[in-house]
Amino acid sequence: MNQTWQCACCGEQNETWFDPQAGQRQRLIEDCRVCCRPNVITATYNHYTNVYDLLVYQEDVG
Repeated sequence: MNQTWQCACCGEQNETWFDPQAGQRQRLIEDCRVCCRPNVITATYNHYTNVYDLLVYQEDVG
C-alpha cells in the first residue's frame, strides 16, 4: 500500500510502501529524497479509513 509522508526536517512530500501482511503497526526508517535526513515513520492501520495513520519524526531528534 503506497502512502505519502512529509519529511520532519524539510517538509518535502515523500512516498513509501507498507506491506499489509506485516501487521497493523509498523516502524520504518526512511531517508528523505530531498534532504537525505533519516525519518522514523510509525504506521498504525486505521480500519475506518483503510490507510495507515503516520507519525513521522527525525531519527536524531526522537
